[in-house]
Amino acid sequence: MTLRTQTCRRPLWRPPRGQLARSGPIGRWLAVFVGLLFAVSDTTAQNVSVSDYSVPVSRADNLRIDALSLDYQSVGDSIVSQTGNLVLVYKKFYESLPFAYSIDLIGSASFRRDAVKDELVGDAQSNLLTRVKKYRRDEGNFFVFGETDLDLDENNDRPGLDATIGIGWGRFINATALRKAVRIEDFMLDEGIISERLPKETMIELGHIIEKEAEYRELYGDRYQNYWYEDMQNEIQKSRKVLGSIGAIGVLRMQEVLEKERINERFYGWDVSAGVELEVLKPIRGVSRNDPAFSLGLRYSRPISWSTQINTDFSINTPFNEDFGKRYEIGWQTDFIYEITNKINMNLIHLLNLSKVKGQRARHNNIGSAGFNFFIENKINLNAAFVARKSETDPWRISFTTGLSYRIF
Repeated sequence: MTLRTQTCRRPLWRPPRGQLARSGPIGRWLAVFVGLLFAVSDTTAQNVSVSDYSVPVSRADNLRIDALSLDYQSVGDSIVSQTGNLVLVYKKFYESLPFAYSIDLIGSASFRRDAVKDELVGDAQSNLLTRVKKYRRDEGNFFVFGETDLDLDENNDRPGLDATIGIGWGRFINATALRKAVRIEDFMLDEGIISERLPKETMIELGHIIEKEAEYRELYGDRYQNYWYEDMQNEIQKSRKVLGSIGAIGVLRMQEVLEKERINERFYGWDVSAGVELEVLKPIRGVSRNDPAFSLGLRYSRPISWSTQINTDFSINTPFNEDFGKRYEIGWQTDFIYEITNKINMNLIHLLNLSKVKGQRARHNNIGSAGFNFFIENKINLNAAFVARKSETDPWRISFTTGLSYRIF
């Protein structure tokens, strides 16, 4: 379930010290939950941790229908209500030793019947955020980057486009494959297939084999799974922890993890970046573009345990003119995911936006969400969430939302 603010177009993160106390009850409530869940850990010690995992190429690719709703009501021969809504989300992540990029696309379309004109009217909106990084050295952390933020709204005259160029430091690793290896290890330990936890080297190599599914598919075609599963079994057998053989039960458990379960992506790492943000195109004709602005960003991701993941993003920008430091926008987004079971996830999200205009005090907007994802089938989820919103002058607004999402890939 996606939450967005209309006042800040960049990723949101943590406010500066002194502002957190003003974030309202949602911020304090979220902090309590996250504090409690930080203590969650696996009951049996692992031989491998998420920071042990490293691959030359790390990638993720996801396309899903995040919301689809239709409503039709009639009384006699008259149509009382006719509405529809569709949200499409696409995310792509790629990180290699010398080069990295990410793509985030959110598109929405809706329609409704105009009661006055007695006809269907609709609108469409989309946002495309792209980021490219080039590292100076393959093994180094220093990089130069370029970022574009494109907004499309059919109610505007034209697209709105921002671009940022700058430098930064840091890396991210997608460790989802290692998380899947840990799930397989858990199943085999419970089934008595292995005598104890597998060695770290075996777990890392098992994760690498899982990561290479696309390579197996390209090399062996429709029969790739035969070779893929065989190599995974051979790697586990080499550990000498298998009691007898993996057998049909072990293979079924592997298939359950890799083909049926929905495991949330696991990222670890951080990066900090600074650059110049340019407003390339205003969505409204005749409106002057804003002055170039200084942009600072910080991102951090970490699985706290094998069942949890925390992600946080920070951004601040202030114009390069006489208002430098006197006019700014600061954003903070933190989301926390806890896998209660292999079929139920809990999601906590907090978004805070601070806007400061010269001569006025900073104004804030808050959005907090606590929700659950129920995995009905490998590609179908039922989402339910309580959402609370608070702006500077408005009271708290509480809502409950629920819906189905379908993961295409």
